[in-house]
Amino acid sequence: MVRICLIIAIAASLAALAVSQLRVVENIRAITAERNQYKADSERFQEEASKARKDAKDATAAAEKAKKDLETARNDLAAASEKADQQEKRANLLATTLEKTTQERNDAQTEVARWRASGLTLEQIEATRVDNKKLAAENNALTNENKVLGRMLTQCKSELDLLTGTKTKVDLRPDLKGKVIAVDPKYEFVVLDIGLDDGVLARGEMLVDRSGKLVSKIRILGAGPHQTVANVLSDWKQGEILDGDIVLVGP
Repeated sequence: MVRICLIIAIAASLAALAVSQLRVVENIRAITAERNQYKADSERFQEEASKARKDAKDATAAAEKAKKDLETARNDLAAASEKADQQEKRANLLATTLEKTTQERNDAQTEVARWRASGLTLEQIEATRVDNKKLAAENNALTNENKVLGRMLTQCKSELDLLTGTKTKVDLRPDLKGKVIAVDPKYEFVVLDIGLDDGVLARGEMLVDRSGKLVSKIRILGAGPHQTVANVLSDWKQGEILDGDIVLVGP
């Protein structure tokens, strides 16, 4: 009986050992399969990571190239724009020159037509031009002479009014205004920057002003076209006259 039990126990142990071995083999197979799968996944991941790095490097290189191409395009566009501006300026200048030249040609053609219509020779036209220039000079001289005669007439009338008692003083233009440009304190006279062309008359009297205050009164002795010499009236003197003082017509 004991022997039978022992045999049954050994058989059970062998059966249990066999089952355990089977389970170990299955576990080994599962672990091996997982290891192989992990290895395959790892190799696939490494391959994909390598490809991703290569793609990123290629993308960076492409971006750098695109950036350089864009900068080159911008520079080319700026150069083209500058060249276009220069061409436009040149075209405008040429158009202006052409317009001027065309106008000069038309004027010349008009002059030639007028010359041909007049029936005059070139020598006659030149002589006429010289005569016109001479007449213009003579006309300017007469105009200047008339101005001088007009000033002399005004001066004579002023002195005649004083002599006949018609007036007691010489009337100067109320808007006449000038400046002292020289002073001689010893002989009590001043030089003004206004003259006959401005309306100055001999014996006319003017006030000397500085910053709105009366300095003195002066009486005109004589005048040229643009300068005047005047005496300082001591009775009116309230201070020393200085260069730059303003002279004007009093009430």
